Amino acid sequence: MADAIYADKVRRARALPMEQKMGCGPELFAEACVRMKDGIRHQFPHALEPEVHALLLRRLDRLRQVAEHGIYCRQST
Repeated sequence: MADAIYADKVRRARALPMEQKMGCGPELFAEACVRMKDGIRHQFPHALEPEVHALLLRRLDRLRQVAEHGIYCRQST
C-alpha cells in the first residue's frame, strides 16, 4: 500500500509544470530517504541511528556514482 501511495505521488509530480516540480522534489527525496532508512533498519535491525544514517549516505553516494557513469542507463546515439 505504501509503495502504491509513493508511486502515485511520483506520477502526480511528473505531471506538474516545471515550477511546481521543483517544489515537490525535496519532499519526494525526503520520503525516499525515510523508506531507504526503513529498509536499512530491516536489513540491520541492531544498527544505531548514526550507523543507519552512514549506510544511507553510502547508498545515496553509490546511486549517484551509478547515475553519473550511466551504468544502468542506455546511452542514446
